Amino acid sequence: MKKLDKLILKAFLGPFILTFLVVVFILLMQTLLKYFDEIVGKGLEPWVYVELLFFFSVTMTTLALPLAVLLSSLMTFGNLGEHFELTAIKSSGISLVRTLLPIFIFTIFLTVFAFYNNDRIVPKVNLKAFSLLYDIRQTKPSLSLQEGTFYNGIPNYSIKVNKKYPDEVSLKGLIIYDHTKGRGNTDVILADSGRMYTFGNDRYLMFELYNGINYSEPKPEQAGFTPNGKPAEFMRNEFSKSRLIFSMESFGMSQTPQDYFAENKIMKNVNQLSADIDSMENKIIEARYTIYSNVQNYNPYINKTRVTVPENLKEQYKVVDSLNRVKMREMYGDSASTGPISGGLPYTRENLMTRSQVMTLEESGSEYTMNAATGKSKKVASLEPSLADTSLLNPVEASLNKPKELEAYRSAVGQLRYVKNNYEVYGGRADELQRSIYQWQIEIHKKIAQAVACLVMFLIGAPLGAIIKRGGLGVPVIVSIAFFIVYYVLTMFGDKWAREGIVSPELGIWSANLLLLPFGLFFLRQARNDARLFESDFYSVIIARFRGAIGEKVRRTDALKRTFRWPRN
Repeated sequence: MKKLDKLILKAFLGPFILTFLVVVFILLMQTLLKYFDEIVGKGLEPWVYVELLFFFSVTMTTLALPLAVLLSSLMTFGNLGEHFELTAIKSSGISLVRTLLPIFIFTIFLTVFAFYNNDRIVPKVNLKAFSLLYDIRQTKPSLSLQEGTFYNGIPNYSIKVNKKYPDEVSLKGLIIYDHTKGRGNTDVILADSGRMYTFGNDRYLMFELYNGINYSEPKPEQAGFTPNGKPAEFMRNEFSKSRLIFSMESFGMSQTPQDYFAENKIMKNVNQLSADIDSMENKIIEARYTIYSNVQNYNPYINKTRVTVPENLKEQYKVVDSLNRVKMREMYGDSASTGPISGGLPYTRENLMTRSQVMTLEESGSEYTMNAATGKSKKVASLEPSLADTSLLNPVEASLNKPKELEAYRSAVGQLRYVKNNYEVYGGRADELQRSIYQWQIEIHKKIAQAVACLVMFLIGAPLGAIIKRGGLGVPVIVSIAFFIVYYVLTMFGDKWAREGIVSPELGIWSANLLLLPFGLFFLRQARNDARLFESDFYSVIIARFRGAIGEKVRRTDALKRTFRWPRN
């Protein structure tokens, strides 16, 4: 490695590490502000919060790396330009592109690492971070009795303390409502003073009460007299000392199994997301095939030649069906059924139960039950009005003169309603699966696009720093934040449009990189030509040339008018 490459890398790595840590800290604070009220005041150990901060710090690296590359490259080449080091390098015959080469190679390796981080590390950390965050949010706040207010943190009890002494143990004037019997405020304890402390490794809380009274009233419906006419019992017990023990298990943090969160798309890598997409596409094929087969199987009045399954859907379903049979043999062995799938229902764990169930047509006007396995119907007790009672029939039914015609009409209407509902169910399921596929595809492209953004930000920052020729944390920070805001806004818009199906997932996620890349190439071209885009003299010359061109055109026009001026009469 040449001394020039070492010099440039050394000048780049320092600002890069510093800006990366600063950006991670800022993004981390922004994220924690969302959950601040839900995680503070739970009385948890400090290491729990340290672990949560570390996990969220790792998740912030997906956005921190592109911004750190942009800011550090702009600062590096801005410093080199400000101290005329770039001028010295160019005067020695070394081009700007050769000067950018060491950091460009470093950025390529950083892009590869960013993709590995987004694909392998961040999903695992997301699983740990959000499962831990869920456990913290579910943890009850620590026991904190405030003077003059009721505390309801202990299940089935409401406690009020008139005065708390500085030792956090001695209490004065206690009122305790006992709701364990579920009868409202019928059981109450009044005490002149008391002491509060924990024992058993803080698993239990004890109240020692002094000089108090325990009141117990009857149920509200028994107030005055009981059903047998006897007066209702009212208990009043005085005590000089009493103890109440409460379990503190509800205040501890319980650990939720991480498998409950593992199915979320942000918890999976590219291979797992691709496998889920294949599975959802197969389910869409099954749903569409089921719609066609149900129309043929459940309505004998429709000519099957008029409702045919498309050939491409047949071929796709054959592949999916064979895959389902292989899965069934792997799960249940060779004893699993391998017969034809009726009604287009695939070999899944749910359909093994539902294929033999009987579906009853519950719609009004149906006299039949439908067997999901055979597609045949049988007559059941009719709930429809008889043909003789014409006042309860609709106009179509009233026009039918024979019972068989009415029976056939009701059967057809019931079956058509079933086909319609079946279409809505399976069609809605296919649409929902398609939307989920978009979400999964967005997550895949996001992992790649965020890594490639490091390279795009370098192509913007390095040439721009050579043009601005300002180092430090002034102009570079302002310019970097401006471009990063543009990148962030474009990313958010593309993500939203892709989720809503306005644009494809590829275009929505890659739009930010595609729109900012021409700016990077433009700045690189201007930096190679030593353009002074951010100096007032550059624009003064352009304006002067524009004015000169306009003035020359006006003078030529006047000269032509004088030359071809017509003589006056």
